[in-house]
Amino acid sequence: MGCQCSTFDRNNETRIDFSEPFMDIVKSQSSENELLIYSRTNCEQSKAAKALLRRNKINFEYFELDNMNDEGQVFNALQTLTGRQSTPFVFVKGIFFGSLKELQKSLESGQLVKALKQE
Repeated sequence: MGCQCSTFDRNNETRIDFSEPFMDIVKSQSSENELLIYSRTNCEQSKAAKALLRRNKINFEYFELDNMNDEGQVFNALQTLTGRQSTPFVFVKGIFFGSLKELQKSLESGQLVKALKQE
């Protein structure tokens, strides 16, 4: 069984990558939001990341991947862009910031607040 996000044309020996438009969508969404999380509704780490931000009174936006029509394609794009395999995917000002672990560390050190204040 092949990958759902790409196909291979043996006649032309070219790879057709269907995830590229979804990478553009992720880049656009993450740039439009100061702090954005891609998560899944039943993912404990995703729930913990959102709860951590709420406890610290930090505004954020989020997309639940499992509520999106193109969940698989968006998830594949996120994996390609970040090198990560699981949710949550945290973006700050259009740049991949990390997951729950990085979020926790950056809140403890003050790095996240500092990054959000920078223009």
